[in-house]
Amino acid sequence: KFTSLLCLVFSSYLVVAQQSPVIEYAAISSFDWSIFKGKVNPKHVAEMGKNTGAVTVSSISYSTVDISDRSSTVMITARFHPKESWTRYPNLNNPDQALEHEKRHMDITEVYARKFRQLVSTSHFTASHFQEEIGRLFKEIVSQQREEQTRYDQETNHSINTAQQQKWNTQIDRQLEALKAYSTPVLTVTFTHNSSYFFPSSLPPFRPASLDPFCLSALPPFRPSSLDPFCLSALPPF
Repeated sequence: KFTSLLCLVFSSYLVVAQQSPVIEYAAISSFDWSIFKGKVNPKHVAEMGKNTGAVTVSSISYSTVDISDRSSTVMITARFHPKESWTRYPNLNNPDQALEHEKRHMDITEVYARKFRQLVSTSHFTASHFQEEIGRLFKEIVSQQREEQTRYDQETNHSINTAQQQKWNTQIDRQLEALKAYSTPVLTVTFTHNSSYFFPSSLPPFRPASLDPFCLSALPPFRPSSLDPFCLSALPPF
């Protein structure tokens, strides 16, 4: 199963906050059950079902630093949240199959982090509209990512449909390869200096929201169907 957190940091804030440790995608040398540090979450079980075998919590995060009237440095990362992610391993049937399914959830998060980097790299911003527009693009990317995570679980039946699981594995690998040029987390945005600015017209109009410096609280409430649960129906009874 999968849940996502949505986080951002603005360099205009000087904030010291206690945050749970995260592991960035590039730093995950081995995706295995040992990085799932959380305890079984009763809320997840109540919302996703008693046969929930594992929950992966990840996020796409961006920060803007070194902002001037000419440019800004942007860091965009896909993150795994160990203390919020949990598993019933070794009390799982087909634990290798389950783990592969969970890993692909994290891969999807990285795919959309790369898509966000690509979008930011190819868009044109003015200094006066930069924070507004990058925030709008960010919310759109995360919305697309959640839809993709949901579709992944539905089509693979949470890894039970092995043919579909293999199809998705191949598709995800192709996406990661196609976006390899955007695998580096840090990029530089150079602002345009005319009065117009460009961003993809296919995105919906920006709706101002109340933003916390670290987490975007104006997202829809947690809904199991809109997240990305891995539900292992073949678990032994408790």
